[in-house]
Amino acid sequence: MAHDLSEPRRQGTSRHSLWRHLLRATGRDTGPLVRPADRAHSRLVTECALAVVAALVLAAVAAWGTWNAEHRRALDDRQQRQQITATTVTRAAARTSESGSGLADAARAEATWRGPGKARHKGVVEVPLGTPAGSPVRIWVDGDGGVTRSPRTQADVIMATALAGVSVFSALSAASLGVFTIRARRLERRTLETWEAEWTVVEPRWSGRPGT
Repeated sequence: MAHDLSEPRRQGTSRHSLWRHLLRATGRDTGPLVRPADRAHSRLVTECALAVVAALVLAAVAAWGTWNAEHRRALDDRQQRQQITATTVTRAAARTSESGSGLADAARAEATWRGPGKARHKGVVEVPLGTPAGSPVRIWVDGDGGVTRSPRTQADVIMATALAGVSVFSALSAASLGVFTIRARRLERRTLETWEAEWTVVEPRWSGRPGT
């Protein structure tokens, strides 16, 4: 029994604290020690919690919308693009800073290929570094036979979806917490000013010395 009295129960403390703030915010916590400032603070906490929940809902909506849009784009890419084999006519040179083909060490080389309509095309494509002339390379082309990037993959869709959801939730939550912090500091400052004004009146009576 002594052990139970010496260690307060901690399980569910956060939930009970939020519930207590909700009761105070709605005026249902009518304890004798509850001050108007406590109710104002509880309203701030409740509003902040609701804002975070709203941010989570909006993040889910943004993620769902991004998923649908990116999934449709991926399907369109697969329908409008195809991978064919081109033949290099020059040796690979001038390593590129950005690879659209996904090659770790990519360079550029002139190549020829036949597009979807069997028309012959010639242009610059990305190839592995050191590829000699006359080598077959796989490239992606659009409906007109021009070189394009590879279609979006499922991993790309998932990454874009996660980034949209996390970005929306982070931005809205940070804004909510920022507003809560500013309003809480203002409330605390007003509470201290009120307390000091009341204490100026009460302290002489409480201490028994004459006021100044």
